[in-house]
Amino acid sequence: MTIPKEYLDSSFDFGFTTSDDGLPLPVTPSVQPSDISEPIIQRIEVIEEHLLDITETLNRIETASADFDTTAYKALIEKDVKAKLVSVEKLIMPLLVNLLKNPEKDTIKWPNRAPIIQSQIDKIIAITRS
Repeated sequence: MTIPKEYLDSSFDFGFTTSDDGLPLPVTPSVQPSDISEPIIQRIEVIEEHLLDITETLNRIETASADFDTTAYKALIEKDVKAKLVSVEKLIMPLLVNLLKNPEKDTIKWPNRAPIIQSQIDKIIAITRS
């Protein structure tokens, strides 16, 4: 298990603990592949539309003016995207590290998780949709 060292002593606590209490896990309702595939396909289609829009915009920029430095523009965009990805990583990695802390225990106790999760969702959306 390799965890980047900046996440080993995370000060963010997601609020769950592991347990050996032996209580039976609740039965998970079965999920049909179509229950998952349709929403995923819809999201992929939206992403594809956005990518087409981005590609068209970049093509227009490249052809609009020979004086326009598309290389510098692309570098700025890549820098911005990389910074956003690092920010999102810093929001997600503490959760994953906490989940790895006691892999031998099958049960996770996570009381009051809704506000904690909602806070992280809000932070991620603020980064990805800005």
